[in-house]
Amino acid sequence: MGSNLSKQRLYASLLILGACILLFRTIMMLSEGALDVLVLWVSILLIAEFFIDLGWLSSSIIWWISNDENKASIPLRLAATAIMVHAVRVLIFVLGRVGPWIDFDVRPEQRALHDARWSWFGVYSAAILSVSGVIGVLIIWTLWRRAKRKKIV
Repeated sequence: MGSNLSKQRLYASLLILGACILLFRTIMMLSEGALDVLVLWVSILLIAEFFIDLGWLSSSIIWWISNDENKASIPLRLAATAIMVHAVRVLIFVLGRVGPWIDFDVRPEQRALHDARWSWFGVYSAAILSVSGVIGVLIIWTLWRRAKRKKIV
């Protein structure tokens, strides 16, 4: 039983770390004036991600404090949601830097300044990290479903 308790704290701690990373990045974007640069619908997506990240962090802390495996469902669902919303936002960002959709996510008056801020390395790094997060969500989701099925049987 003691091993299971420490695993719960480890899992909750990892979720707290992940939430802090995404929350930090979101807060940095907001503090750097992203709401003034991005078009309205992308700004709304950024704000939604911020609140999902806060919920993820809060529920993960509650799980860590309670050390109860039954409290894992909400933080895991919020983590998956936050990672997927973040991935969509990064996809929008990447599409806004390439192809026929260049700068569709940026207000017209901000386009020249926004283009100067990003290198291809930054664009590719964002895309690779986001895809890695989605793959992680899919792997964890598959393992979680498999573990739930084993408990039922």
